[in-house]
Amino acid sequence: MSNNPQDLYRRQHVLTASPVELIVLLYDGLKKNIVRAERASEKGDVEKAHTCFIKAQNIISELMNSLDMSVPISDDLLRLYEFILHELIDANVKKDMSKIPDILGIVDELRSAWQEIADSQVGVTAAAAANE
Repeated sequence: MSNNPQDLYRRQHVLTASPVELIVLLYDGLKKNIVRAERASEKGDVEKAHTCFIKAQNIISELMNSLDMSVPISDDLLRLYEFILHELIDANVKKDMSKIPDILGIVDELRSAWQEIADSQVGVTAAAAANE
């Protein structure tokens, strides 16, 4: 384990995050790795691009595994995640970054929606605490 203050902060943030906040953090990591993969590919660093694509694929897999399939919207999210996973694999194999902007757009929209949910939960929690 690192004693780097940034690493310690990040670890503490993850350990204290709500389930919805963890989803937002997964989207942050997903976007970060997709962008890194795209940049590495543009620079010709195939190994780094591959590593970042694999990390992004693992995050998508985690998002897929976290779905509660008893909730109706989960079917739609699963299809989106499967699409993103397929496109990431395709981009990694073919080294074709042409679809990355569209994928990042989808990821940004999903992250924004989850962030709104997280923000609304914080508001509800704060209101409940104020009423106590």
